[in-house]
Amino acid sequence: MVSKTLHLSIDSKLSDVALIGHAVRGVCACSPLAEETYGEMEVCVVEAVNNAISHAYKNQSGNFVETAVTLHHDRISFEISDSGRAIEDFAPRTLEFDPEVIGSIPENGMGLFIIETLMDEVTYRSENGRNTLAFCRYFRQPQA
Repeated sequence: MVSKTLHLSIDSKLSDVALIGHAVRGVCACSPLAEETYGEMEVCVVEAVNNAISHAYKNQSGNFVETAVTLHHDRISFEISDSGRAIEDFAPRTLEFDPEVIGSIPENGMGLFIIETLMDEVTYRSENGRNTLAFCRYFRQPQA
């Protein structure tokens, strides 16, 4: 299988993010992923795009968030890019809260944790004013 990539670009408005989510589900339907995982892929991409808008651009419209969704023979990969403020000290996230105490559950800051939990690989780079969060999920072969 030759890799195929869909490139999407939206203005940095949270109201436009749903378009990206719908496109991700459509690409997932063309992959060997189980239908139950489409929502996981959508959540990860939507979280990453929301983070770019909220953190890199401080919710200012008029900027672009670019998403590339690539189907490879063994995985689906995503790259979310912006030219806003870079993530400082990118590292795996941990959440420390007591699930028995509702008030201790964080109200925000869980996006990267969710992505890192659901995806097989997650990387971040910031070069020449362009920030890119990349992540992928490998296709699993059914167990015999």
